[in-house]
Amino acid sequence: MRTKENFLIFGSPLIEEAEIEAVVASLKSGWLGTGPKVARFESDFAAYQGATYTAAVNSCTAALHLSLLAADLRPGDEVITTPLTFCATVNAILHAGATPVLADVDPVTMNIDPAQVEAKITARTRAILPVHFAGRPCEMAALMEIAERQGLKVIEDCAHAIETEYHGRKAGTFGDFGCFSFYVTKNVATGEGGMVVARSEADIARIKVLALHG
Repeated sequence: MRTKENFLIFGSPLIEEAEIEAVVASLKSGWLGTGPKVARFESDFAAYQGATYTAAVNSCTAALHLSLLAADLRPGDEVITTPLTFCATVNAILHAGATPVLADVDPVTMNIDPAQVEAKITARTRAILPVHFAGRPCEMAALMEIAERQGLKVIEDCAHAIETEYHGRKAGTFGDFGCFSFYVTKNVATGEGGMVVARSEADIARIKVLALHG
């Protein structure tokens, strides 16, 4: 039986001296948890996204989960999302106590089809959770029109979409919440990590409380 001597690494970002020095500086500062660097990262990320309210968390999964909780979902509420995504998207809905409802994707864009979303709406639907798959923006104009007409929350899964724009506007800034990932395979990597962008100061304040043991 032959085995590989060198296995493919799942995520291998470019780590150079500047990144190493930044980690060493953090260790020397004494701030190993949430501190001034995290606050600066939140501020810089808000400026980059053109957003006002941000909260750094430990993963995009946590960002999705806390956003769903901040959206005041109740058991039996339905959240429409895409079947073409990582399991964290659906898991976050389940962890929030809601029911995931899958609307099919457009075969060209690979993103959730607004017409399919509309067809899946019931009296129990409370939110839409689109995923900007592989950096391609969802049709946010159509999705936001549906959400506004139906009175639904929108939580954008932007795990693949830090740099994504839709009609000149950053992904994650259309809905009530935008959720980002800084996992090792992403364009901006912190090893682990996530961020929530929110339109409401009250929502982001609640998320920060929930993130710190709730």
